[in-house]
Amino acid sequence: MSADPGSGPTSLPQRSAHRVWRITAFAARFLVRFLRANVAVAREVLTPGLQVAPAVVVIAVQSRTPFEVATFMSLIALTPGTLPVELDRERRLLTVHGMHAGDPDAFRTELCELEDQLLTALRPVTPRPGDRVPDDERRS
Repeated sequence: MSADPGSGPTSLPQRSAHRVWRITAFAARFLVRFLRANVAVAREVLTPGLQVAPAVVVIAVQSRTPFEVATFMSLIALTPGTLPVELDRERRLLTVHGMHAGDPDAFRTELCELEDQLLTALRPVTPRPGDRVPDDERRS
């Protein structure tokens, strides 16, 4: 890492290690989200009475590539109690159903945060403008 504490990784090994860290951190955050959703759905199944608060929300998708969109939608589908309903590719809008989404705005925010975290994990770590990148790293 460079001497400036606010600067990011500059060499290829540093950027690679940083990217592995971001992916690992995202996986851990998603695992916690996944487990909480499982507990909520299990509680719903095991307790009498109806505690669901369903909502359908539309969010603007920030993902740029088909892989990013597919991964985001897969994570939503994997999470118990949530389901991607429709993707409008032209307008880049995703409709999602949530079983425990009593506050649609909070649910929408949660989905946007998930996508932001995913994109941070998936997208490559790039050197900051002004950082010198050795010629051999430019070719990789």
